[in-house]
Amino acid sequence: MKLLLNFVFAILSLSISAQNHPDDLIGKWVNEDASARFEFFKTGNTYNAKIIWLAKPQNENGEQKLDKNNPDKKLRNRPIIELVMLTGLQFSANNTMWNDGKIYSPEKGETLACKIRLTNKNELALTVSKSIFSLTKKWKRYDK
Repeated sequence: MKLLLNFVFAILSLSISAQNHPDDLIGKWVNEDASARFEFFKTGNTYNAKIIWLAKPQNENGEQKLDKNNPDKKLRNRPIIELVMLTGLQFSANNTMWNDGKIYSPEKGETLACKIRLTNKNELALTVSKSIFSLTKKWKRYDK
């Protein structure tokens, strides 16, 4: 009986330690092709991210890249760097992922649904959805 209780306790300890803390997402991350870096931060009860670095920060004319494809013409002159492009992520009740977010693509000028799951403390899986289609990208923590 004691052996069974120790086994159950060990299994429960592993599952509890595998759970994410809501603030585990906070920090700097780099996308798969290392073309951009992002910083996740918390505002109230939601998590957001902004673009903090681009491998190619200038357009073909050597000027700072702007949000030129934004559907709102008034926002087309804002710089891409420091643009908050991911908003509204909420940590799920089952402690495994951040859901209900929106991610804005300045390249396409569109906003899509997204969710994030940490695969380990230094890698996340960002899933973007449009209609019935979805795409998952892996980002790595970047704390330099």
